[in-house]
Amino acid sequence: MNDFARELAGLPEATVRLLTLHVPDQHGRCRGCTTPGTGIPAARWPCVLHFYAAAAEEITRRRTVERGMR
Repeated sequence: MNDFARELAGLPEATVRLLTLHVPDQHGRCRGCTTPGTGIPAARWPCVLHFYAAAAEEITRRRTVERGMR
């Protein structure tokens, strides 16, 4: 995982919000990125923000599992 995903993992509310907003529409584009005035009109899903948020969620999950093993 990269540094951005690790930092984002420390912001669980932001991660959840990104994963909630950046979902596919009926044409396979990212709803969060294609909202008028907010990004790239034809951004394919999964977009970069969804990718990093999913990676951050995985980091958080792994940390939780590791803590449970101690």
